[in-house]
Amino acid sequence: MKPKYVVVLLAVLLAAAPLHATTRATDYPGSVSILLGVESVREDLALTDKQKARLNALRSELRSKSRALTQKDDASREARIKADQKLCSLIDRNNACALAVLTPAQSVRFHEIQNQALGYTILVSPKIQKTLALDAKQVIAIEKIRLKGLDFVAATNRSYEEGRIPQSQRIHLLRDYRTKQTKAYKDVLTPAQRKAFDALAGHPLKG
Repeated sequence: MKPKYVVVLLAVLLAAAPLHATTRATDYPGSVSILLGVESVREDLALTDKQKARLNALRSELRSKSRALTQKDDASREARIKADQKLCSLIDRNNACALAVLTPAQSVRFHEIQNQALGYTILVSPKIQKTLALDAKQVIAIEKIRLKGLDFVAATNRSYEEGRIPQSQRIHLLRDYRTKQTKAYKDVLTPAQRKAFDALAGHPLKG
């Protein structure tokens, strides 16, 4: 995967990642509106000007409201948990609105692109787990990896918030951890499940 594309995808994930480990598994672990803001994705889906305008508005709304939730000075645990819950709800609503902009055919292709973009990270999706027929042991293993990742993200973000590391180091740490986490997810699958997963990505994204 090209470095520039990796940076964009990391931004997608960070835009949807609360600062503290209180999130739950979802079919959309990243921001739908931000992924739909990537030019190569827009071209692949052949979005109309009207669709682009609506998605631009949703993306701006998400950034504005999420910033307001994550930049509060109240550092109490209860306040942080409440802010994270509000952020999760905000992202869910924003994702639903972004998906509603797409036609049925565009929606099918978008999900293929999301699978390409997030790779094995998308295994946290209950829908993907069902599609691949994961057993209970595999589902539990994936959840453990996900929760461990949330703890790492939370600790890294706290270091950034407290001024102990700069933004560039924060991005570097999270990107490297994402690589290791992706391999851990992949190792949970059987060879047949990996092959089936690859098919869920459809044809490669152009551009």
